[in-house]
Amino acid sequence: MKAVFIVNEPKIAKVLVDPMRRTILNLLREKPMTQAQLADELGLSDPSLNYHMKILRRYKLVMITKKAAEEHGIIQKFFSPAAYLFVYDLDSLPKDVARYFHPISIERARSVASSIMVKDSGYKIDDMPEAIDQLTEQLSRLFVTVAKSYEKKEVPSGNDKIVYDIYCKAITMWLDKIQ
Repeated sequence: MKAVFIVNEPKIAKVLVDPMRRTILNLLREKPMTQAQLADELGLSDPSLNYHMKILRRYKLVMITKKAAEEHGIIQKFFSPAAYLFVYDLDSLPKDVARYFHPISIERARSVASSIMVKDSGYKIDDMPEAIDQLTEQLSRLFVTVAKSYEKKEVPSGNDKIVYDIYCKAITMWLDKIQ
């Protein structure tokens, strides 16, 4: 699968506004699964999962990566996501769509900033809301910038190394800017 999918088209972003679809993609990045396995893992009915999968397939956000015949002759289809990591380019999306992803991007950036503060106790982040918002927006944009260089790379399922690589490069860029 591709390492990164930059979500910068409104029609794709609208599909991913639904948290269940994002959860499906997150589960599939760990290992390919059948619809029955996904339904069981998520506690969804087969029709409910089928509804979400049809939408994800229509927009090529999931793909069949393997087919296997069961002992009864039924062919099982295993699905994987189109990419290991989905990064939301909030600057490219209309505001009415971007607002759904803003909390996700901000929480990612806050997690990173908190990690920096814990790791390097000498580094302090101004706790004024404006400064925190500015910091998280800078980090969020840097994640997108770095992720764009990974769009054409392929990665296997269940390997978070790519995520750490992207985050580390974005953090390094940010730290270089502020020093």
